[in-house]
Amino acid sequence: MIFAVWGRFIRVLKFSCRTIWFLFFCGCLSPVDFETENIGGKLVVSGQISTIPEQNFVELGRTADTDRLPVPVSGAAITLTDDLGQSFFYQEDLSRPGMYQLPDVAGLPGRSYYIQVVTAEGESYGSLSERMPASSGELTATYEVAREDFIDFEGISSTQSFFKIYVNSILPTPPDVYIRWTVMEAFLLSPTDFPDPFGNVPPPCFILQNADPQRIVLFNGEDVKTSSVENVLVTSRIVDWSFFEKHVFTVYQSAMTRDAVEYWRKVNIVANQVGSIFDTPPAEINGNVKNLNTPGEKVYGYFQAVNETYYRFPIYKEDIPYPLLMSNCTYDNRDFQSYPARCLDCMSQRNSTYIRPPWF
Repeated sequence: MIFAVWGRFIRVLKFSCRTIWFLFFCGCLSPVDFETENIGGKLVVSGQISTIPEQNFVELGRTADTDRLPVPVSGAAITLTDDLGQSFFYQEDLSRPGMYQLPDVAGLPGRSYYIQVVTAEGESYGSLSERMPASSGELTATYEVAREDFIDFEGISSTQSFFKIYVNSILPTPPDVYIRWTVMEAFLLSPTDFPDPFGNVPPPCFILQNADPQRIVLFNGEDVKTSSVENVLVTSRIVDWSFFEKHVFTVYQSAMTRDAVEYWRKVNIVANQVGSIFDTPPAEINGNVKNLNTPGEKVYGYFQAVNETYYRFPIYKEDIPYPLLMSNCTYDNRDFQSYPARCLDCMSQRNSTYIRPPWF
């Protein structure tokens, strides 16, 4: 994946200054924060059925009413049903509460799908049916490392190295020309191997997350008539300590329905809206999930059926043309407390797991 986008919309409408976090699709593992009014306890249902089984997931959470991450919703039963009446069941990943996966089913182009969610408290929610597009098109990706000016949250300006990924895509044939590109990253984190009389080596962690969670890159074939696009920037992220070891990027090209791309267009407006209270507020972002027993309940998020293809490539420290000046985890006799927390316990990092992805 990597919970986080509704805040800006609510802020534009109500002009408050508190913070919540929202489920962020495909970035499911990386939050984006926005100032909002206190709106806690709202259910967020975000996920998809894909032609790539590893991409089948549903993430459940409830918005927090304070400046913290949302509360995962565990213990739910999630059923996927297609237009032939076949049913499949998402299973919760016990190492990641609130994340449900369906790893052994590939969605079929042309089929329609919807989900039903029953929470541990017995509340029932359902999505509208989505028809999976016939084709995903083709893509390749290139990258560059560039030095650029950067201003941090405290207003401090500096020059940083940025890792940038661009896609070149052959688009699906009409009418399936509604595309979203996302980039997931996975990298190795080996904790410091301190000397000990037994020669024990601590196991490494693998961190999987959205490489640029606040960037939403879309293509709508109704707006632009073309069969291909070139050099579309899909990720720009600062080169940091994660590039000390092997780093794998996966670019996904997701063909989706018109309703889905319109949903993400509105989310993109919310995620990037800046300005004054006199700016025109975006239209309300309506998802496609509702409470089946209480239709008036506000439920956030979207469940989509996507036809996907991907391009995956590794990056190593030697591929970065600029020196990595930040601290690493190599043992060098310094004081124990001077090592970064990630070097002492790699599982302290968000989105960490000891399980190596099969393609890593």
